[in-house]
Amino acid sequence: MAGALEIVKEDRKALVDKIISMMESGYFLQRPEWNREALRPHNPLSNVSYKGGNRMRLMLAVLEHGYVDPCWATGRQYMMKGYHIKKGEHGILCEKWIFDREEKVKDENGNETTRKVILTHPKVSYFRVFNAQQVEDFPSFSPPPPYTKTELETVIDHVIDTSECPIWELAQERAFYSPSADEIILPIRSSFKDEVSFAKTLIHEMAHSTGHPTRLNRPMGGAFGSPAYAREELRAEIGALFTEADLGIRLTEENYEDHSDYLKSWIGALKDDYNEFFHACSDAEKISSRIVSNYTKKYELVRVPDAVPEHAPHLEKGIVSETETSPGKKTVLECETDLKKEAASENEIGTEKKPGPRSRRKEKAL
Repeated sequence: MAGALEIVKEDRKALVDKIISMMESGYFLQRPEWNREALRPHNPLSNVSYKGGNRMRLMLAVLEHGYVDPCWATGRQYMMKGYHIKKGEHGILCEKWIFDREEKVKDENGNETTRKVILTHPKVSYFRVFNAQQVEDFPSFSPPPPYTKTELETVIDHVIDTSECPIWELAQERAFYSPSADEIILPIRSSFKDEVSFAKTLIHEMAHSTGHPTRLNRPMGGAFGSPAYAREELRAEIGALFTEADLGIRLTEENYEDHSDYLKSWIGALKDDYNEFFHACSDAEKISSRIVSNYTKKYELVRVPDAVPEHAPHLEKGIVSETETSPGKKTVLECETDLKKEAASENEIGTEKKPGPRSRRKEKAL
């Protein structure tokens, strides 16, 4: 019987094979079927939001099955609240990593106490979760209304204000982050077809800016079209998707970009190492967390799903905390010694990109 590590590895490979198939069909992350609330999967019973690879697993399940509810939980958790999984439904596998254990020791006075010991080789386990729509008689979900034009403009202004690097709007056609100058250059906002398109481009370039050595410190020197450039683009694109969902920004079909220039390179990177996608998801989560954290330090989010959504007020918090990582400890990917060490070179870019939303400051020459 396969152990947890083998099961997780097989599931990862199956997921990446599915993603490669999507890319070979000419798309990834730009399908209009995405529902923004469902892209922020969380567990109302344990008050946990799913992160990184687990988040992407559930996001892809949303796309595949057409779910609109962002709530996920284990069958046992639903059962403890009096609900039952519909006949024939199957759960989605999520990973859980154990980084430490408790051991009993004696202090200098000979008294017995406990302490946490960091494991040299973290242990992996897994669990399966079900969407609320897979549950019998579970209250239906009503998504919050989209931002009004004024609300979205305010969110964009706040995102710009909390950027860690200067953002300049210039009368030119390119949108890009310059690693050497540590600044974002955008076409003027009025050149975009709408505020959402501007916001998408803005957040994408801000995702690149998080790779600066003083921030998340990712490699940023790959030439356009190189594998390293494509890897960074993949991180920025997933990171932007996470950030847009966390900020409550909805995209329509018209707001999705054509990634055909990158798909071939992405496919090559994923075929070489299926764990590369999970490295990218882990980095993307860090990107989103940094941008949203900077935002919330100064401004309050307007569209954020509650830990216990309004459609299920009777689901009180807290059975089990199902997290991928533990605060203050190494990330899952840093600890994946049994799966594979992270590639030495990860990302590099920060060069030109097609115009997109980005900042609102006076024009300035490069």
